[in-house]
Amino acid sequence: MTETRFVGRTYETEPFEVTAESIRAYMNAVGDTRVEPDLVAPPTYAMVYGFDAYWQLWSDKEVALDTAHLVHGEQSFTYHRPVRPGDLLKTTGRIAGISARGNMEFVTFDLSAKDAGDQPVSEASALFIIRTP
Repeated sequence: MTETRFVGRTYETEPFEVTAESIRAYMNAVGDTRVEPDLVAPPTYAMVYGFDAYWQLWSDKEVALDTAHLVHGEQSFTYHRPVRPGDLLKTTGRIAGISARGNMEFVTFDLSAKDAGDQPVSEASALFIIRTP
């Protein structure tokens, strides 16, 4: 089981430059074929610019999450403004909670993304459920 002493640990991403090509590739991958003159990223695109924070958590050898038995339980997003090509976004991930129930571990991971002007863009919270083999 992951130790609760890791609650509060943070992970910073490098700045992520949003491009029209990246937005379009993501939209195509999820079957969103709409064409708009003013391109705005779909809401779940937040996973693209925030993914490195998740990866840092999953690969943190000290925290040692058992990713082989991890199930993504739920996800929520809050948006402060639309994401557009040209945005430069930096995301901070934080372990917000670790608890155990029976043979399962529950890890809550929060993300906060800001633009180059340090203004909030989006927030997310994910619940990971890890079954102990």
